Amino acid sequence: MRFIDICLFKAGPADVPSSHWLLKLTLLIYFILGVAASRLDSAWDVSLFTSLIDVLVMMAFVWLLLSFRGLQARYKQTLTAMAGTGSCIGIVGIPVLVLFYQMSEQDRLYNYAMLLLIAVMFWSLMVTSHIFRTALEIKPSLAAVLTLAYTILSLLAVGLAISGVA
Repeated sequence: MRFIDICLFKAGPADVPSSHWLLKLTLLIYFILGVAASRLDSAWDVSLFTSLIDVLVMMAFVWLLLSFRGLQARYKQTLTAMAGTGSCIGIVGIPVLVLFYQMSEQDRLYNYAMLLLIAVMFWSLMVTSHIFRTALEIKPSLAAVLTLAYTILSLLAVGLAISGVA
């Protein structure tokens, strides 16, 4: 599947079919996995709301980046790639999160679970940077900066939404 190839840096968003159906499906799966991950430590209403905020921030950020570069025609494929790879990484990451939440700091394997969690998060950042780099046709360093900005913006939006400010 193309999403796995993108997660392994063997393909880019241009290799994803430009399909409304596939975009909607990947966004739905990404949303559901976001809710599942959030439910590990939050109530249903908070999980649904934060996952929705995450999806909306992703959609807006990708649109703004592509619009700024005059590449709006790539929106559907880029967003599909973001949601599809996010879902693949979520499928790997949720069991790691479950393992992490089930352990206490005194458990012997706690540090390994933490290391696995950090590895999945780093992998996610690298895949996002890869997608930005190829979709926007930019240097890896700029893609890394945009990935960091996107991640911070997403975390701030979700945090503000949870706190009731937004």
